[in-house]
Amino acid sequence: MPPVVDNALIIITLGSFAASFVNAAFATGGVYIMLIASVSVLPISAAVPLQSAFAAASLSARIYYFWENIDWRIVRVFVLGCLFGVYFGTRTFVVLPEAAISILLGIVLLVLIWLPKGFIRRPVKHPFFFVGIAHSFLGAMFGVGGVLQPFLLRTDLLKLQVTGTLAACLLTLDVMKVTGYVSFGFSYFDYVPHIIGATIAGFAGTWVGKHVTHHVSEALFRRVFRVLVSIVALRLIYKGWALAVA
Repeated sequence: MPPVVDNALIIITLGSFAASFVNAAFATGGVYIMLIASVSVLPISAAVPLQSAFAAASLSARIYYFWENIDWRIVRVFVLGCLFGVYFGTRTFVVLPEAAISILLGIVLLVLIWLPKGFIRRPVKHPFFFVGIAHSFLGAMFGVGGVLQPFLLRTDLLKLQVTGTLAACLLTLDVMKVTGYVSFGFSYFDYVPHIIGATIAGFAGTWVGKHVTHHVSEALFRRVFRVLVSIVALRLIYKGWALAVA
């Protein structure tokens, strides 16, 4: 049996609902919520590979709702880059000790959440092959990439196109990541109840997020969200340091 606590299923299900709700309402941000929920009740060695399975329902729902808005040219180029990023990312993940993963994940979260909005630019005309490599490498190692979103927001795509294209890119990437983790012996069957709970909650959260009118401003949401992610990131760094010196 996987080494999880008794309330893991509840936390994962609620986290998936919240993450899907946020993704549908604000286009991005839910990945951090799902990761936070996962690392709070699961070992990092399981939480990172499971992100792909937990996100599948939310991504599938967004692809269904925004199918007509997907820019498949970007998806194809991005996925081609992912072939390289996933290959090296999964291999790096399995050889790193949990202490190193915890510390590095905390640092990555702090960088992604506090990076100035105008910092990432488009140095080449068609960058999504290289974006695919970088995003998938980070995603395979830490469960969160954070490179694709800012590049999509700097294209000429409209909001609905960004939402649909992002979902199509990430779902395809997650299929590749699952294949990579399984090839190294990770068993998703040990976490079937958690995956089912996350799947049901993911569809529900996406539906609610798409239909509910929000009373909290996006600016306030982002400020609170940054603080929350920062606290979790610092906790991961401390946890990794404690494991390293133990």
